[in-house]
Amino acid sequence: PPAVLETVEIPNWLANKDDYDLSNLTADDLLNLAKISHQQSHDFFPDNQNTLVYLLKAKELGVESTEIEQLLTTLHASLYDQAEQAINNYDAQNLTALTARLKSIDNQDPKITVYTNQIGVIYTLQRLSGEISGHIENNRLYEADQNDAVHTLISALNVDATYQPLLNLKIQTLNQIQVQALRAAQELDFSIADTQVSIMRELDSNHDITTATITDIQAQKQNRFTYLDQQFYTAINNLNLNRAANMIEELGELEIAVAQMSGYQALFEKTRIYGPHEISDEFNDILNTGGTGPSMVVMPTGNFYMGTQTGAKHQRPRHLVQINYGFAVAKHEVTVREFQQFISATNYKTTAEKNNRADIYDEGTGRFKDKFNINWRHDFLGKLADSNLPVIHVSWQDAKAYADWLSSATGESYRLPSETEFEYLLNANNAKIYPWGDDEPTQIWGNFSGAKDKFKRSRIKWREGFNDYEDGYWGPAPVGSFIQSLFGLYDLSGNVMEWVEDCWHDSYTRAPRDGSAWVNRGCDNRVIRGGNWASAIEEYQIHHRVNAEVKRTDPRIGFRVAKTFNY
Repeated sequence: PPAVLETVEIPNWLANKDDYDLSNLTADDLLNLAKISHQQSHDFFPDNQNTLVYLLKAKELGVESTEIEQLLTTLHASLYDQAEQAINNYDAQNLTALTARLKSIDNQDPKITVYTNQIGVIYTLQRLSGEISGHIENNRLYEADQNDAVHTLISALNVDATYQPLLNLKIQTLNQIQVQALRAAQELDFSIADTQVSIMRELDSNHDITTATITDIQAQKQNRFTYLDQQFYTAINNLNLNRAANMIEELGELEIAVAQMSGYQALFEKTRIYGPHEISDEFNDILNTGGTGPSMVVMPTGNFYMGTQTGAKHQRPRHLVQINYGFAVAKHEVTVREFQQFISATNYKTTAEKNNRADIYDEGTGRFKDKFNINWRHDFLGKLADSNLPVIHVSWQDAKAYADWLSSATGESYRLPSETEFEYLLNANNAKIYPWGDDEPTQIWGNFSGAKDKFKRSRIKWREGFNDYEDGYWGPAPVGSFIQSLFGLYDLSGNVMEWVEDCWHDSYTRAPRDGSAWVNRGCDNRVIRGGNWASAIEEYQIHHRVNAEVKRTDPRIGFRVAKTFNY
């Protein structure tokens, strides 16, 4: 608020001049006395014996004298000069006396008002200076009610920005605020430091103390930024997300650009989801038994619509799923060699081994038949399988046992993919029907049943396969024989069908919307996904799903694993 100026009354200087008797003096006597006092520089003082008194008394006698008028003019000019000097010296007492004498010469002189106002200004400055000193002494530098040193200084400086006592008080105030600002910065409380700097700017943004304080605090912020930035990236590299989050919080106190803070947040979020990996990275975890686990590919997060509104009941309803966690999926189906690692490490007995039988493909009839002594070691014909073929003749229980062992052997979170994840992977290019598009394949996309495929040299052909399609395989192909999907995976549809984690449900009503598996304790039926080397055309469709008992084995069923990232 603007300062309230002091009100000043100019006294009547002539009120007591009759106390000194000059009545016995003639006009010439008074003029001579005036000349003598003028020569002695006693124009206005002492109070009753000065040039001005003598001249005014001479004029009262009615004498018309050029000398008197000339000397009065000289005094008038001298009054102006001395008054200006008093103003420059902020001498209110002297200026009051001079103004009173000016008023006695000519009470209509416009300078009287000017000087009277200036006297009020000087008294106001003196009063405000006293208030400011009191505020400083009581450490009331900046208060909400504005009854403090800073606001009073601002009001006073608006009255007169050159008054030296005010300038001294401003320096004193800035110095005290500077101490508080620098102490806060040294204690890493930059919020308080910035508040103190804003107060200094409010008082005088261009003052050397203010600019020096800003420079000092900016240097401390830069040093702090350098440290926090380094610590953030170290924490990220060490996957210490709690510390990285703390570093982001502290970086946020440094007034860093929004784009740069967004960069920290984005990297933190990516690391929270994917750890040290990038999307599409490939890696192999080390087994505690020696060697490495399956080749895994990092999947992107995302959302998609699962199911269809026009398909069978068990494919409905179509619903939105959001996958916002990090996970990786095996690049290809688990191979015979990889399954052998599991068996060698655990002496596990598969369902087929316990039953001592499993189905194989009969070369003579072109049908599947039950045969003794068939298990994971064999191919679809019942012969010993090559190590790079997908393992078959395995039940859901066998696939789950492998995933559990892999978790134990690596210390990581391995599992079977959820059904939602599997359809998400099949739907990588947002197709509506098949993983590769909405039409029948026009080039070799995978190991599918095709009208041109033949079993060896026999006349057996696929009656329900794709027209004009031939991929060169009758039965499972070695993993990775065909092109990868957009997510970098092989044989999601085709080659062999794959077990997933979910229990079977007749529809998607109340199905999870977050990508997790839909599991009911003790369920005996699980889900199989993806087509196989002998499927009918509709079984290659994205939404196709099969209900199977957990103990079922088949030369068309295998599996792959997934891994959840936990960072």
